[in-house]
Amino acid sequence: MRGRSPDAWPTPTALPESLDRLAQLLTELGWDDLACLARREELAVCRTLSAGRPGLFTDRIVRALVALRDNLLDCKRYEEALEVVEELLRLSETDRSAREEAPRARYWRTEFLTRLGRDREAVESAAEAVTEIRERLQHAGAASANVELIHALTAYADGLDRTGRAAEAAEVSAEITAAWWQQADCTFQFLDALDLRSERLVRSGQPEQAHACIVEGIEKMRRRKRETSQAEGWRSLGVRLLDLGAPEAALTAVEEAVQLYRLRARARQEGHRQLEAEDDWDDDPRFSEASLLERRSKELKASRKEVRRAERDLRDALLALSACLRRLGRVDEASAADAEAATLPG
Repeated sequence: MRGRSPDAWPTPTALPESLDRLAQLLTELGWDDLACLARREELAVCRTLSAGRPGLFTDRIVRALVALRDNLLDCKRYEEALEVVEELLRLSETDRSAREEAPRARYWRTEFLTRLGRDREAVESAAEAVTEIRERLQHAGAASANVELIHALTAYADGLDRTGRAAEAAEVSAEITAAWWQQADCTFQFLDALDLRSERLVRSGQPEQAHACIVEGIEKMRRRKRETSQAEGWRSLGVRLLDLGAPEAALTAVEEAVQLYRLRARARQEGHRQLEAEDDWDDDPRFSEASLLERRSKELKASRKEVRRAERDLRDALLALSACLRRLGRVDEASAADAEAATLPG
């Protein structure tokens, strides 16, 4: 169909549809550089057709731009990808389908600016995204932040931090922490945000505020369900409190971390024992004995790796516990923690 009049095509959109399918196949094959070429040709054809019938092909142009952005991302061609999202944002000023894509385009504009090292522009982009989402939520009558706003605030805080504005980043982190607390089943994210907020407060010369926000967060956590995924957050907060000269508060956090890491280590160890005890791993007639043996070996190796990781995490938490106890003068308990840690891999 190339070089022929659209009137000679089987349908009025046959060529761009074929180019779209070609780009999809190239993407599935992992040939993103070639998929980019197909997408650019699709866009060129759609723009030519759109010139004669304004607005009719805008939806297809938007879809092609989004797909091209993804291909360029996979190719790590961030400058070109940034140009694509800028075009999407320009289209969003006049087109409905592009307007629906605008929030993601704003996210990716910030992301590409960050990857290109253009941090000050990334901060401005992130601030614009936050403002747009706030206005949209306000218009919808939303009473609290949603996950989209939390991620936008996170990008904004990270950008402020990268440009040396740690105090401002800490202020934004306070809103992020509060917002994660309001989300169901997001305790891990809350702990992670609390840890980052406290770290930023320390770096910006506000150790008292860091101490206060951690203690407040720990009190909140007492009302939440305990999960082993929270262990790292508890340990990090405990270590920070210890560094801030608050060993008693640190002890509460580190003891919780040790308990959760111990539960995780036991679960991993039991899971590995059950895996080793399985006797039907070679019963699948679809595969050769060599293939089944190789798969079995990989499963056991991966399982052992998980066990060792869990044991190392428990060891680190026990050493942190020992440091807290020694600071409080509880030498015998500290020695017991050290002794248990010594039995675990380093």
